[in-house]
Amino acid sequence: MKTLWDRDIFEKFSVTHLCSAERFVWIATANIKMTFLRYKSKFVSFPDLMSILVNRGVSFRIIHSEVPSKPFRDRYERIDTKGKLSAGVEFLQCPRMHSKLFIVDGSSVMVGSANLTGAGIGAKSGKKRNFEIGFLLEGQEDVEPFVDYFDFIWMGGHCTDCGYRSTCPGPADT
Repeated sequence: MKTLWDRDIFEKFSVTHLCSAERFVWIATANIKMTFLRYKSKFVSFPDLMSILVNRGVSFRIIHSEVPSKPFRDRYERIDTKGKLSAGVEFLQCPRMHSKLFIVDGSSVMVGSANLTGAGIGAKSGKKRNFEIGFLLEGQEDVEPFVDYFDFIWMGGHCTDCGYRSTCPGPADT
């Protein structure tokens, strides 16, 4: 396990692991905002990164509690004009989600305080980013419990007994 502090999350996880996903990316986050990451030699928005990776066969699942920011939604919709991006990206809004997990290919996971925001995992400067901590785990044995946790929520494991069910935008088990 590696401990990542503040900008380390961007430099030692987002750029190295997240941007090089080959099969899938599963994200649990409270917030989704317009986020920029360095992909190869240029900075791209997270929706653009998703498009690049989906075109290479990577799929995304994102569990989030809040509605994504308007700039994120606008960029996503501009890219997804023919539905190709949304064919590889699934969103599940869960008002109880407050975990922060970034699982890449089932072989690495970053767990910590960072949301899917520029100040969390993105390319914000040191003077504008949040104080964050993350723990990077690699290898199937260490990553598998986080995959199981994410999958349980994704599949609606908590939905039947959830106290928010009556106001939930879309329970996973329906």
